[in-house]
Amino acid sequence: MLTPAQISIVQPDESLRKIIIEPILEREGSGLVDTGVYKIYKDAFGDETTLITEPREREANDDLDDKNNPDYLGRIILVDGSLWSYDGDVLSANEQLQVAGFLIRSKN
Repeated sequence: MLTPAQISIVQPDESLRKIIIEPILEREGSGLVDTGVYKIYKDAFGDETTLITEPREREANDDLDDKNNPDYLGRIILVDGSLWSYDGDVLSANEQLQVAGFLIRSKN
């Protein structure tokens, strides 16, 4: 996945939570590659618009650090395309599984 994705996940109370999944990319040769690390943010608008049309390499100086960003929900790290871990404390186990499932399916 080279561009962010907007998806909806089912919360424990059965309501939907709209989120944005942002891949962390690294430069390899003349292109960008998916590192297998994905930041997860609340989608404040939920308008299903196209976020970014071009892949963006991670910049060293983001405006707002993730730990201070109230929309930051953590990150998912994929290992070998099917194993994953969640680094965060906001998403329930089921929500984590939904996000990881989406990421694994998008790699296939």
